[in-house]
Amino acid sequence: MDPYREYQDYAVASRLLLALGLSREILPLAQYARLRLRRLALVREGRYAALEGLDERLRYGFWSNPLRLRDFLKRAGNAPYLASPGAFEVLLFSEERARLRYPGQAGEYYLGWLRLPALLQDPLAFEEVLREQEARLEALPLFLNAFHRVPGP
Repeated sequence: MDPYREYQDYAVASRLLLALGLSREILPLAQYARLRLRRLALVREGRYAALEGLDERLRYGFWSNPLRLRDFLKRAGNAPYLASPGAFEVLLFSEERARLRYPGQAGEYYLGWLRLPALLQDPLAFEEVLREQEARLEALPLFLNAFHRVPGP
C-alpha cells in the first residue's frame, strides 16, 4: 500500500478516535513513519507479541479489519460522525474538504468500511464491499494538509 495513503487512513482514524474521546494522540507523519519502520523490524524479527500495542498506536488495520471495526463500533455508540458522509467530514479541515472531488467523498470511503463487521458471515457480500472500497480508494485523492504544505521562506 502507498505509505501516504496509509498515513492518511491513520490520521483520519486518529481524528475520529480523538473526537470520540477514545484516543489522545495523532502522530505527525515523521513519527508515524519511524514507528511504522519499527513495526516492520519487529515482523522481520518474528516478534509478533510486541506488535499489539504498536498496532493499536498505529491504527494498523483500523479500517480494514472487521473485528477491530466491530470493537470500535461498540465503543463509538451513536457517534454523530458516523451518521452520514457529510457528518463524517466535519473531522476534516476546510482545505482538505476542498481537495475532494465532491462533498462526502472521504466520508463515503471511510464509512464504507463500517459495513464489514455485519458481513462476516456472508463472504460474497463481504467481497463485494471490498471491491467497492477499492474503487473508492482509487478515486480518493490525497487530501491531508500534511501532504500539501508549501515550505516556508
